[in-house]
Amino acid sequence: MANGVGIYGISVDSVFSHQAFAKEMGGLPFDLIGDFERKMVTDYGVRRDDVAGYSGMARRSVFVVDHDGVIRYTWIGSREQPQPDYDAVIEEAKKVANES
Repeated sequence: MANGVGIYGISVDSVFSHQAFAKEMGGLPFDLIGDFERKMVTDYGVRRDDVAGYSGMARRSVFVVDHDGVIRYTWIGSREQPQPDYDAVIEEAKKVANES
C-alpha cells in the first residue's frame, strides 16, 4: 500500500472461491474481500435483484474512494458499457493518491 492507497476486489463469492480464482490467475496484485452477506453490494447500490438467477449478485462496478471515505469516482457496468474507461479510473486514483 503506497501513499495510503489500496486496491481491493470485492465479490459475493466465498473466500474459497477467491483463493481458487487467484490461483487460476497465477496470483493477484490486490486483495479480494468477501461480501458473502451482500452488505457492501447493497450499501453501494450495485446489488442485482432485477434478473432471476442473479439475485444478490453485484453489478460489475468500480469505486475510487479517498482517504476520508468519500467516493470520488463511480462506474457501474451496463450492456452499453460492459467495461470501465480504465484511463479515467487510473487518472482519478492517481489524483486521490497524490492528495494523501
